[in-house]
Amino acid sequence: MKNSQIYSNVLMSHPFAMAQFQTDFEGRSIIDMVLTNAFVSDMNISEMKLAVTKFSAFDEQGNEHNLAFFLEDTTLDIQGLHKGLFLRSRSVSTLNPGRYKSLRFYIKETKSTFKYHDRKEESAQGFEYLDFQIKNGLLINGDQAPEAILRFDFVPVKSKGFSDTVGKFFRRPRHMAGKLAHSFGH
Repeated sequence: MKNSQIYSNVLMSHPFAMAQFQTDFEGRSIIDMVLTNAFVSDMNISEMKLAVTKFSAFDEQGNEHNLAFFLEDTTLDIQGLHKGLFLRSRSVSTLNPGRYKSLRFYIKETKSTFKYHDRKEESAQGFEYLDFQIKNGLLINGDQAPEAILRFDFVPVKSKGFSDTVGKFFRRPRHMAGKLAHSFGH
């Protein structure tokens, strides 16, 4: 399978906005999934960079269905619903008709990172794969559009607060060391 079967989309979108009307140009319904992972939520992970090697789905009976294999340097930047960003996949619609409960991303742990809600980053060492539950499951009946939307339910990044941001904007410099202080002359 080709490297381009899953790719990141940087367009902003409101999750589930008029979900019942999401169709492609031929009138086929677009698969729109929210993916959750209890570990990710418990650890307050807000973003991930995953060096993905393989992508698969699990049906309700627990059988694994391979969807895509990736080239050596395929890295997915995964951000949560709170950012309005998502991934698109052409592989999901190739599944046989049936009900599916989760998606699995096989990763290279040395090239993958987690970014926590406090903006700290850490290597994903110790993880060969990550499983994401499909919220409300997935029913494939063969009438879907060839492209699916994958949205990840991650913890939002902590904000420092509105008053702190406004305060920094109006704060005066405490020490000026000549005319070129705070210039970009370096």
